Amino acid sequence: MTAVYGVLTFLAVLGPLVILHELGHYIAARLAKVKVIEFGFGFPPRAFGLWTGRTRVKIDDQTWFDEPLKPAALPIGKQVAIVTVKDAAGELVARHVSLDKNKPRGAAGLISGKLRAVHDGTLVISEMVWSFNWLPLGGFVKMIGEDDPSAEGSLSGKSRLARAIVLVSGAAVNAVIPFLLFAIIFMIPQEQTVGRVAITGVLPGSPAEQVGLREGDLIRKVDGREIDSLADLQQAVTIRLGAQSHWEIQKAIPDPAPEAGGPRFQYRPNTETVTVVPRWKPPVRDVVQEVRDPAYEVALWRARQIDPFVGVSNSLVVVQEARATAFEISLADARRHDPSIRLGDRLKVVRTVSDARSEISIEDARKLDSSLGTTSKLQEGAVGITIGMSFANTETKSLGPLDAFGSSVRQVGDVLVLTKNGLTGVIVGSTNPQLEGPTTIGPVGIGQLTGEIATSEANKVDKLITLMSLAATLSLSLAIINILPVPALDGGRLLFVIIEWVRRGKRISHEREGLVHLAGMVFILALVALISVQDVLRIFRGERFF
Repeated sequence: MTAVYGVLTFLAVLGPLVILHELGHYIAARLAKVKVIEFGFGFPPRAFGLWTGRTRVKIDDQTWFDEPLKPAALPIGKQVAIVTVKDAAGELVARHVSLDKNKPRGAAGLISGKLRAVHDGTLVISEMVWSFNWLPLGGFVKMIGEDDPSAEGSLSGKSRLARAIVLVSGAAVNAVIPFLLFAIIFMIPQEQTVGRVAITGVLPGSPAEQVGLREGDLIRKVDGREIDSLADLQQAVTIRLGAQSHWEIQKAIPDPAPEAGGPRFQYRPNTETVTVVPRWKPPVRDVVQEVRDPAYEVALWRARQIDPFVGVSNSLVVVQEARATAFEISLADARRHDPSIRLGDRLKVVRTVSDARSEISIEDARKLDSSLGTTSKLQEGAVGITIGMSFANTETKSLGPLDAFGSSVRQVGDVLVLTKNGLTGVIVGSTNPQLEGPTTIGPVGIGQLTGEIATSEANKVDKLITLMSLAATLSLSLAIINILPVPALDGGRLLFVIIEWVRRGKRISHEREGLVHLAGMVFILALVALISVQDVLRIFRGERFF
């Protein structure tokens, strides 16, 4: 079921982004008076097409028809290729009419399309087709003379500025879409848990401890942003990795005699500002009962304040009689879970058992020893704190159009920074938990992601908002990727226009440029194939995004 929803939601999310991208090229081409001969939905082979346009071409006694064509018996509704010239009045006159659209290739004044009508010595041709193709993975706009400036209405025959505008117009549309989508998201009424974000623990040696943050402190603002949810803080921290971040803190004063069930802290009325630097590489510490080296170890009780699933061990060796129960399990106890288990087998502690021969649930493991967990290491966060909500309540929030657009602009900026930090994290080998997960995903991975969203237990509004957020992020990614100077992409073709401008109008030959774009296309397809293989392997391993 997830696979079916994955395909449907993939098409619903990515399809419009690609079509709108191509629509940007189409509109810019028409405005620049470039002749567009095909707008494709999906990639060939073609399922069917709708022909538009009514170009009139005269025929006279000098018009040559391929055998066995005759002027009075031309096949209406068939595709024809016509070589034309212009008469003294500027009207098109046919010189060669053929049913083979490839036969007159390269001829100046070539018109190719579907024959609509023949009357009064005039052929009426529909030159543009809106094609619907069998591979629904994108779209394309085919313009006449993309590599031939001699053809009338060709892209290559236009000025450098006009060509540049046509080439960047698709990416420009994709760049605008996120601002609109995020603004709409902010205007949709949404139930949100809001309140004060409180520090529930500070790890030793962390940036938080170094600047004097303590348990109970309230985080009111980060770099001028109001913080009223855990997600707000996580995003504010992640976009400032490796840089100074200014936090407005309301300091907590422990109540020496709190009432039963009452607040443990009182708060100073004013805030104070501290400066922390979130880490790219927060440490990973071994979880132990007694700490001997604080730089590499953390006590079990403290680790479980951050992650309740950690333990001093995350696997058990099957022995005849267990003596160290945090590391061993007796054969008798093991065979209660699976009779085929043998001495020397190792059981991994997991949340959900999928193979009883090699796994044991965390609930059953902790019946043997409470110090067991699904992992024996604690990955610290960028700042080294644990957080929770204080004075929390659920509110329905939405913004007006102006405020929504302002928030949308900031959100687009955040997405750009988060994307940059994600790539930087791969380069520097970041261990930050906020940067976990696959750095790149292809069409298969996007389908898996949208399928998980569609089949999740969230309500319909939350699903819609999540899919819209994903669409906004993907659109921004498409804009950036397409404008990169990579051959075969819009940015690669734009690079040749820039080179022509630098060389003062001297063009690189169409043959050489075509070879470069062909090599670029091969590279892109190979990269997509590699990423898709990784996506498929992730699915077979049972890994999920949520």
